[in-house]
Amino acid sequence: MATLNEKESRDFVSQMIVIVNQNASLLTDAGFDPATRIEALQGKLQTADEAEGEQQKAQAAALDATKHANETLKLAYDDASAFVNLIEGLLGKENSLVHKLRQLRKKRDKQQPGE
Repeated sequence: MATLNEKESRDFVSQMIVIVNQNASLLTDAGFDPATRIEALQGKLQTADEAEGEQQKAQAAALDATKHANETLKLAYDDASAFVNLIEGLLGKENSLVHKLRQLRKKRDKQQPGE
C-alpha cells in the first residue's frame, strides 16, 4: 500500500472481491473456500468507506470553522480599527496615543497584505 494512493487501494480491494467471487469455484476445487475471506474484505471495505465519509464531513466542518473564524476575526479587527479612528477624532492626529495606535494598525496591515 506504500506506493498506492487511497483511490488505488480502494479499487484494489474492490476488484479483489469481485475477481475472487467470480473464481470462487476454482479456489474451492483447490481446497480453499474463500467465502469467509471475501466477507471479511467486504466488511473492511465498508468500514473504510464509512470512515472516508466521516473524514469528508470533518474536512467540510473544518473549512466552515475556518471561514467562520476568519469572518469573526475580520469583524473584530474592523471594530478595533474603527475604535482607533474614534480615538483619533477625540484626541487629534498628533496625540501620542493616536500615533501609537496608528503604528500598531499600520504594522498589522503590512503583515497581512490583501485584507
